[in-house]
Amino acid sequence: MTLPRPLRALVLLTGILGGPLAAQLAPVTVPKGLLRLDFGGRFDNWDRRYVDGVKGDAGADFTFTPFDGRFLATLDSAEAALHRVPGAGAASLSLGNTTSSMLVNIGTGYIGAAYGITRRLTVFGTVPIVRVRVQNRLGIDTVGATAGINPANTTFGSSAGALQTSAFLAQLQAALTTISTRLNSGAFDADPTRKALAQQILASGTPLNAALKDLLPTAAFLPVAGSPAADALSAPIIALRGSITTLAEQGVTLSDSPALPVRGPTGTEFEKFATNPAGPLQSRSFEPPVLQYIGDIEVGAAFTWLDHRATQGGLAIRSSLAGTVRLRTGQLDRPDDFFDIGTGDRQPDVQGDLVTDLAHGALGARLSARYVLQLSGRKDRRVSPPDQPFALANTLAAVEWNPGEIIEGSVEPFLRIAPTLSLSAGVRYWSKGADTYKYVRNQAPIAGTTPDVLAIGSRQNLTAVFGGLTFSHDGVRSDGTRGLPMDAWLRWETVAASTAGRVPATQSVSLMLRFYRKGP
Repeated sequence: MTLPRPLRALVLLTGILGGPLAAQLAPVTVPKGLLRLDFGGRFDNWDRRYVDGVKGDAGADFTFTPFDGRFLATLDSAEAALHRVPGAGAASLSLGNTTSSMLVNIGTGYIGAAYGITRRLTVFGTVPIVRVRVQNRLGIDTVGATAGINPANTTFGSSAGALQTSAFLAQLQAALTTISTRLNSGAFDADPTRKALAQQILASGTPLNAALKDLLPTAAFLPVAGSPAADALSAPIIALRGSITTLAEQGVTLSDSPALPVRGPTGTEFEKFATNPAGPLQSRSFEPPVLQYIGDIEVGAAFTWLDHRATQGGLAIRSSLAGTVRLRTGQLDRPDDFFDIGTGDRQPDVQGDLVTDLAHGALGARLSARYVLQLSGRKDRRVSPPDQPFALANTLAAVEWNPGEIIEGSVEPFLRIAPTLSLSAGVRYWSKGADTYKYVRNQAPIAGTTPDVLAIGSRQNLTAVFGGLTFSHDGVRSDGTRGLPMDAWLRWETVAASTAGRVPATQSVSLMLRFYRKGP
């Protein structure tokens, strides 16, 4: 047989080692009539991630400088209401600066089985059991904050704050009503100067009163007392108070003031705001509970289409095709939990793998290629872009999710260090296309946004490096008798680079034990 040039080069490189290959990477298929039982685990951890090639903290989506209306729609609404107050159009609101860090631990236990139907054909199945723990820390530095929680808000404020603000608004309304009634009755006709002042008070006070009624009792956030935003809010009130004092009309006064926060919210106070079941966010705790559930179960078949055993000093080639279907059995992350991670994608996948092993003497390599067709699924999501993670509860919608296709390839050279042991190391490249989203039928569109924002950062790639130790025994004993095979491996992997999308910088350790017995 004439070998291709790359294989001839491999033979020349490894020819000095000689000898038949007694250990290699664990085979994909199972010998005819044998049942393989698989028990393993994988431990994934990350506290860093890539966003379009830039590496940062895994919690960076929740780090805001400053934490203003660009990142919190409720604060943006409060600022818009503040701008409707005459003279306060340039005021800005901020809750200060946030810092966030996140550590994710995912442990997956695997229980699987495979059966060799023929010498070349194997069927298999795997059930993953996933444990997810997310440790998150969100802090808010209130130094420089220009906004705080509204003391008069019926949901987040206090009874004292609500009483103070309602008394102010009632006094303002009474003053304007009294002045309007007396103007209409001609009470100021004898004094043109006072009449003009009364008319001016109504002209400025009426729109001010309307804007303050829209802002003070309902806004979740108000300017912090003493801040430039508070000064902008107070200026028209102070001016109106001065005019009413100058008018000196009996029974007309404006001595009260609205309740304003004295500082921005701490991290704990903001979490109470976010998790309030009557609030605009209605989220779960910022420290998600440990989640333990099954992942996406896999079933499939593998076929060894090429199996060339090595003669003394020759080249061994074995190549297998595998088809896998991934079921919708995992648990998705919750749309009302900003920090949790699910145990699976919960949408069907169809996966194809081509695995080719080359071996000569003590050296060899495994070449793997994978294609995953990810089929569409349905899930509930808050329709908000990733740079606005504190999505409002009223943005929740049912969407159809069509994940991008995955292409993956890896090269894994290995070296036999003992009759049944080999060391391996390699590199893996993984690429995923962009997702698409659309509303499911009869889902009312969410105002001001589209499902497309959910796909931001979904086109992804990564390069990972890995190494491991493999034990692989084909069952042939030193005396020539044949027993049952056994495989095991320990592997470490780290994501070394990414240039597109939002990709965790994962560190992984996996262990697998595979026992063979005679099938039924």
